Amino acid sequence: MIASLGSSVSSALDHFHGPLVYVVVAALVIAESGFVVGFFVPGEISVVVGGVLAHEHHVSLVLMLVVANLAAIVAFLLGYGIGNWLGPWLLRHRPLRGQEGVARTRALIQRFGGAAVFLGRFVAVVRALMPALVGISDVRLRTFVVFDVAGGLVWATLYTMIGYAVGASYQHVLNAMGTWSLVVVALLVVALVANHLRLRRRSRARRPAEVAGVGPEPPGGAGPGTEPPEPSERSGRPADQPSER
Repeated sequence: MIASLGSSVSSALDHFHGPLVYVVVAALVIAESGFVVGFFVPGEISVVVGGVLAHEHHVSLVLMLVVANLAAIVAFLLGYGIGNWLGPWLLRHRPLRGQEGVARTRALIQRFGGAAVFLGRFVAVVRALMPALVGISDVRLRTFVVFDVAGGLVWATLYTMIGYAVGASYQHVLNAMGTWSLVVVALLVVALVANHLRLRRRSRARRPAEVAGVGPEPPGGAGPGTEPPEPSERSGRPADQPSER
């Protein structure tokens, strides 16, 4: 499937010449990661095909590297801006309002924000969603920009040079990329399901204790099974001492 999609992108780009190739590659990269819903856009494939076209001397390798890197960085900035702008409104309305899963996801991204931005770029579906998730999670813009630039440079340069190196054999590379993405997505799904089951089990274990009212003994109060104090203890005098009038 990935290889056939790559062939379609390559055939489409073959109909363009010169500057239009750069424009199409940049547009696909930005559409994939810049608008949250672009997980079906072949941005990664277009970068590889751009490297292939550079190998075949249809475009300049240097210009393709510049275009791919700038598009990768700008795409994540757009996604972050959309998440940061719409995030507060989304969190106040259903279906995100009051969801524990949303709160846990935001806390996790806040903890690993930089690594999530850098590594998330290399997984197809995650690459489309990660910038907006980071924006919703209130990760500092400075932190985001540092890892966005670093990840964008590595990602765009790597895949452009892969296309340039393999040339006409790029379909084998696209198949390997598709398999890698599917494996990573499957591992992420398994990890999320396992974490959900663990938290659900912990919540069920706490529930009986809360229902039974088990908790710390209130100060000054007599706990269950405690006998009331003797009259002498309440008055503060020995039992055989008469009271003075």
